[in-house]
Amino acid sequence: MTVFAESRIMIAPRDRLFELVADVESYPSFLPMWQDVRVFERVGNLYRTEQIIGIGRLQERFRTQTVLMPPLRIQVTSGDPLFRDFYIHWDFYNIGLGCRISVAIQWQLASPTLQRVVDRFLPSAARTVVAAFETRAREEFGC
Repeated sequence: MTVFAESRIMIAPRDRLFELVADVESYPSFLPMWQDVRVFERVGNLYRTEQIIGIGRLQERFRTQTVLMPPLRIQVTSGDPLFRDFYIHWDFYNIGLGCRISVAIQWQLASPTLQRVVDRFLPSAARTVVAAFETRAREEFGC
């Protein structure tokens, strides 16, 4: 099982940063691994997506369920057969003039072979994703 956690402090309003992370349909425009995202169901603060990500020559399609708890938390889970376990947890905390964003990612793929590949790449890929959110926030909010 792969686990990753990261936290960043950004000088931007918590609600705007929450909206940036919640806008999954924009991910392919700024996240390096995201090739496509389609929201196929929205009910209140819950949405379901189909996503395609690629790392190197690997490309995988999977479905997720996202629960929004504005502006404090976003929880993403998946019951997709690709995974044995999948969980992404975003937290947003007001800090002075800014916000501390924390993300925890935990996943285990159904394929042990694919899991070994992901174990090698996920930590650096996850850091790249967090940095891409930080860059996007700077571009959008000037922070």
